Amino acid sequence: VFLVGNKLSQEEVRWAAEILNTVRKPSQDDGLIRIAYLAGTPSHDKDFATITTPLSWILEEFKDVRLVLAGPLQTVEALSRYESQIERVPFAPRKEYFRTIATMDINVAPLEIGNPFCESKSELKFFEAGLLNVPTVAAATRTFRDAIAEGVDGFVAATNQEWYDKLRAFIVTKGQRQTMAANARKTVLARYTTE
Repeated sequence: VFLVGNKLSQEEVRWAAEILNTVRKPSQDDGLIRIAYLAGTPSHDKDFATITTPLSWILEEFKDVRLVLAGPLQTVEALSRYESQIERVPFAPRKEYFRTIATMDINVAPLEIGNPFCESKSELKFFEAGLLNVPTVAAATRTFRDAIAEGVDGFVAATNQEWYDKLRAFIVTKGQRQTMAANARKTVLARYTTE
């Protein structure tokens, strides 16, 4: 049996290099830290709902944090009071999607832990962001636990408190965020491309 995992094409690797050479993170200019959840399908609503509590704690504590949401995502009532801190970006072609990722400071990859469908999903959200020098906090599914070296190239979280603590660590420690982003990119180039 041969298992062939999800990978990034050489074209996508070239796009990322080009984007990283031309795109500047908005946080460098406005000081706002952007946490991204870039959904691809409506099925992501349930996944996103698993982290609305820790996200509300973060948005309450840090007025300089923006939650950036993309795709056909319906936010839950718990976040409605933070609408002024939520930015929405439209669904975009893949290269433009990569450009959007590159402008983010932190990526989140929530999934329903224990749900067989979610447990079978690949580490795509980790390696897309990592390719573009953005660190990830991901749900502690088996796939993400295997992909992410905890505290080295990203974080995994299973509880509301863990999500809050790990997001907060990225927010308050810019150096850690940058180091882990660079490590994530190294991991992705070593393990998640077709080369």
